[in-house]
Amino acid sequence: MAASTTGSDRDFREQLGKFRLDPGVAASVTSEHTRTDAHQSRSKRVSTACEFCRKRKKKCDFRYPNCSACTRAGVRCTVLSQGQQIFNASVPRDQLEKLQKRVEWLEHIIRKKTGTDVSDIPTGSAVDGEGELDWWYHVPELIAGNQTATSPGGATDSSSAGSPGIAPELPNIGEIFRDKLENRRPSTARPAAAPPKVLQLSSFEEAQTVANEYFDSLGYQYPFLHRGEFMTNLRRIYNGETVAADAQFSYHIIMATAVLIGSSDGTMSSSFYNASRETLPLALQNEDLPALRALLSVALYTMFSTSGPSVWHILGTAMRLATSLGLHKAKQPGQTIDLVEDQMGKRAFWSLYNLDRLTATTLGRPVSISDEDITTELPREYDDNWVEAPGACNMSIPVQVVRLRRIFSRIYRTFYSNRPRPPREVVAQTINDFRTELDAWRNSAPLLLSAIHYSTSYFDYLYYTSLLLMYRPSPINPAPDDACIVGCGDSSIQVIRSYWDSYSLGKIKWIWLTLCQIYSAGITILWCIEQNIRAVSEGRPILWEPKDDMVRYGVDAVIVLLEEFGKRRKGVDRLAMTFQKQSSAVLSRMVHSPPVIDDVLLMNGPVPEVDPSVVEQLFYAYDWFQDEVATFYTL
Repeated sequence: MAASTTGSDRDFREQLGKFRLDPGVAASVTSEHTRTDAHQSRSKRVSTACEFCRKRKKKCDFRYPNCSACTRAGVRCTVLSQGQQIFNASVPRDQLEKLQKRVEWLEHIIRKKTGTDVSDIPTGSAVDGEGELDWWYHVPELIAGNQTATSPGGATDSSSAGSPGIAPELPNIGEIFRDKLENRRPSTARPAAAPPKVLQLSSFEEAQTVANEYFDSLGYQYPFLHRGEFMTNLRRIYNGETVAADAQFSYHIIMATAVLIGSSDGTMSSSFYNASRETLPLALQNEDLPALRALLSVALYTMFSTSGPSVWHILGTAMRLATSLGLHKAKQPGQTIDLVEDQMGKRAFWSLYNLDRLTATTLGRPVSISDEDITTELPREYDDNWVEAPGACNMSIPVQVVRLRRIFSRIYRTFYSNRPRPPREVVAQTINDFRTELDAWRNSAPLLLSAIHYSTSYFDYLYYTSLLLMYRPSPINPAPDDACIVGCGDSSIQVIRSYWDSYSLGKIKWIWLTLCQIYSAGITILWCIEQNIRAVSEGRPILWEPKDDMVRYGVDAVIVLLEEFGKRRKGVDRLAMTFQKQSSAVLSRMVHSPPVIDDVLLMNGPVPEVDPSVVEQLFYAYDWFQDEVATFYTL
């Protein structure tokens, strides 16, 4: 019996050696353990066999970090500690090693930034180091980045150069704001940024070209930055002058976004983004309009990048800040206001509103602020020189987009809420009323030759996505009538056509919003086809009669676009496979239907057996793919 115990203890000691701490740390831990546990006569026995082997009653060879059995099975090797055995919670075999490295990294940051060495100080002890008394207030700055990066031009910068795919090195926007709220201070002037930390392109002309690409694309949709003000700061930066921290942050994050959407050079974009992280805490120092613009800039970058914090959390934080600034409320009569400040505040709020409505409807989540709580007016249509030109300046486009998003928001609230379902005739009348509003919006949209794409194709895209949101199955209208089915099919085809045209021109943006819209339109096409098949099988005329081969065109386009997405974004393959299975199931029934849809697809023979729940699966696929995308992109 004694020999058995000794052998077991030896195995345990050999295994424990793989997790052994550094000698200094080990000595401290050992002395503490001796003092606290001297009353115990001997240690409790600990099972060191991994969970996989223990449950199968197999001998574990204790290989680190994965034993041979776990390696062959392709599973993660986990073990139980003493305390965890009580709750039957397994942990990775190399967890202790990872925790040790994490502690060493955090101690290094504290020592480097505050001059205080806490490695030999017992946990929980008061620290009277030589560092700054309120060093915790600056934790966001510590985390924002302290490594060395290489600028696009080859210069060295002190911002972090972490890979864009490594999430732990990215700033946590929630922690930054929580820290600010817990340590609130009066608004203070932001300190000027240090010129050596500014990343630059090869010339001012190149930087100006990149910046103009941003303002000629995203600037039309979300005009929370003024082009003239940004270009002034851009020239000052390239002249070697010092600019405020929020201006330096704006420069870096806008350049990061512009490079990202204008080329496939992720390294350069990542360098600019990492540089922006250094001044992000300073840009968020006060509760003011520059802080709101900083959050909006990060949100836009995150939408187009696979790195960065959650865009959903950023927009929620930004909306809280906007409402605390009162940007959602109309000015009181007789209140003295500065024209530029007032208009820039409105532009920022309505840009945030557009982003909030877009992400909420795409992910099937609640909006951040109710339309009933918004009383502020739309921005006025001033050009870059602050000359009012209704329907004839760049601001005419975002103002028209906001008008649509307000209709879009009411459609979402009306058909995607948990309220009781109204009678079908009431639903039909509501849909007709919304259709009238949407048609009036499209007919009144201005045409700008200076922005022909955004005043034509982009407006068409917004129009059809709004129709699709209204017509497709929803909680309030789960069984749309014949008119809705026709509207569903036509709108879906037009949305897919819009994305296919962008893809053909090499202008499609491979981002999660695009992925959601393509998949949503694709499964809506399948749903409409299924309604046609049902009608024919019941002896009724078909409901949706698309022109030519538009059905096959739409389905094939979705399959190709999802496959192209899979080549550029990991994790999309599951969505692509799911859509292919759904389309095969529906089209296999369509080819056996009477010759009314597509003569090329017809064939003789019995109707194949298909899972009768396929229609329900198509309906619930909206929720499924929303959760799938949100989980993968950590939204």
